[in-house]
Amino acid sequence: MRSLIIIIAILFFVGLVFAEEPKPFGLILGKNTENEVISILQKEGGRVIKTGYRIIKGDISNPNIKAIEFKGLPIENLTKARILFYQGTLFEIIYFFPISMNKDEFYLLYRQLESKYGKPIKYIKPWLADGLALWKFKDIEIKITAPWVSTEMYLNYTHLPLSKKADQSDNEILKQETSKPKKGF
Repeated sequence: MRSLIIIIAILFFVGLVFAEEPKPFGLILGKNTENEVISILQKEGGRVIKTGYRIIKGDISNPNIKAIEFKGLPIENLTKARILFYQGTLFEIIYFFPISMNKDEFYLLYRQLESKYGKPIKYIKPWLADGLALWKFKDIEIKITAPWVSTEMYLNYTHLPLSKKADQSDNEILKQETSKPKKGF
C-alpha cells in the first residue's frame, strides 16, 4: 500500500512538472517580444488603446516595464486586456471582466479554466470574501481574482521568474527615486 501511494505521488509530481504551460492566443510568456505580441493580438482582432510604463508609486514609473492595453479580443465579456513586458519580453497578461454581486461570472470563468487545466491548487469561493482560483505550472501561474466588493474581476497569466525580476526592478527604481534630494528642503 505504501509503495502504491509513493507511485501515485511521483506520477502526480511528474504530471505537474511536464504539464504544458498555458499559451493564451498562442503567446509564450517569458519568450514573446512586444512586436510579436502586438502582431498576434491584432490578427485576433485586438486594437491597442493605451501604452505606458508601469507606475510604481505616485508619479514614479518603471521604464523597464511597459504595459499595452487592448480591446476587441475575441473573449466573451472581456472589457480589456493589459499586456506587460519586462525589458521587451512578455511576462504578464491581465484580462479584465465585469462581475456582478452574485459572482456568477467568476464561477463560469472558473469552470472554463478547470475544464482546461484541472483543479486549481488554491480555491476561495467569492462568498463574503475575495474569490480566488490559482493554478501553477513550471514557470507560469494562472489566477482568477474576484474582489468581493467590485464590478470587475481579473484573470492573470504570469511568468513567475520574469515577474520577480520586474518586481525587483520596481524596488530598485523606487529606492533610487525616493533617495534623491528634494528641491527646496
